[in-house]
Amino acid sequence: MTRRVVIVGAGITGLSAAHRLFHDAPDVEVTVLEASPRPGGKLITNTFSGLPVDEGADSFLVRVPWGTQLCNELGLADELVAPAARHASLWLDQALRPIPSPNVLGVPLYPEAVAPGILPDDDLARLSGPGLPNQPLPEGDLSIGAVVRACVGDAVFERLVAPLLGGINAGEADAMSCTAMAPQLLAAGRHPEGMLTSFRQQLAQAKPGAAVFNAHPAGMQRVVSALVGQLGDRLRLSTTVTALTAGDKGWTLYTPGEDFWADGVILTVPSFAAAPLVAPLHLPSAQTLAGIEHASATLVTFAYHRRDLQVAADQSGFLVPQSAGLLMTACSYSGSKWAHLHHPEKEILRVSAGRINDQRHLALDDEALIDALRQDLATTLGVQAPPCETRISPWPDSLPQFPVGHADQMTQLAGDLVESAPGLVVTGAAHHGVGVPACINSGFQAAKKFIS
Repeated sequence: MTRRVVIVGAGITGLSAAHRLFHDAPDVEVTVLEASPRPGGKLITNTFSGLPVDEGADSFLVRVPWGTQLCNELGLADELVAPAARHASLWLDQALRPIPSPNVLGVPLYPEAVAPGILPDDDLARLSGPGLPNQPLPEGDLSIGAVVRACVGDAVFERLVAPLLGGINAGEADAMSCTAMAPQLLAAGRHPEGMLTSFRQQLAQAKPGAAVFNAHPAGMQRVVSALVGQLGDRLRLSTTVTALTAGDKGWTLYTPGEDFWADGVILTVPSFAAAPLVAPLHLPSAQTLAGIEHASATLVTFAYHRRDLQVAADQSGFLVPQSAGLLMTACSYSGSKWAHLHHPEKEILRVSAGRINDQRHLALDDEALIDALRQDLATTLGVQAPPCETRISPWPDSLPQFPVGHADQMTQLAGDLVESAPGLVVTGAAHHGVGVPACINSGFQAAKKFIS
């Protein structure tokens, strides 16, 4: 008999789950239900200054395999490109200072890689050693701050690591789970020869010049289009699931237009949207989902005439630590970072704002937001002229937070649902990470539950 699986949510997680089932379980009948009128979730590419500039993520990490694997399977691998500029900076002490290279998640591997003015002498000298903590790190999950501070000092964490990792999900790195957000830091911190020794050994084995990120020159929505193209009428847009129930013969999913029957259900919607659907099935799991905190962010894209602003061709952009007091959290030089976004007459910048503990951007209307970020750009880049084009991309409640113990909590939730709601899998960015590859893997792993 044909098995039916309904996937709720057509973001990258849901589309990846459908892809995995489509290819690995041809006996499974797949339907994807999406509440919005467009698929792709936070992967949106629209034309800006005549170029395909993403409104959300513009690339994916190569160090983990799932993004590359998906593009290989979609026949897109040969079209991917690496960044043209590989250097980036930090806004520290009222100046742009180079991020040390080599580094791992912001941790410099050698003191000579750190430019003057970035670290105090004591912290700089500590980078000459193996990176051993004064005492062995405790068992279990720890915060990123606890691990990095213990191994390489407070300044390395506060001035280098926190701006990088805190920017990934607009969170506080001192409170972030190392297991969920940066397991390689935790593993290196527990290496018997020290964090720095561990990372140096990994560097010696790495392929020189290997790309860290890949992108598609048509934008990340090209990946979405390839996934959607496989689905045909299996994808139903503008279809909101209002409830789901389990019976002896399977699951029923209720929408305003019609009901859908399934042997299995994969929920990939945000955790706060999944919670009311799960509540009638297992209240403690719903409470866990509803309790996951989310940060809001806004991405503003600026175009400046080159007569008014020119950025370094070898720089991809810069990060801004919260201690700097600016509204912006990061600025990406799209035209330098990606050769396909180089505009002959304009500099294109993508500027982000918003942290879990700094939501000032939400109180500003569009004009005030652009004015505030223009002031930050004047401070950091010296540009006084008005931009010739702007675009605001708001992302409310888009970035789940991962406190210490989050991974164990998600494992407990998954186990509870196996017992209380067999045939239901709940997954997505709030479970295994916000990056594109992590969301792809979440979809892959959910699909495997239904592949015999």
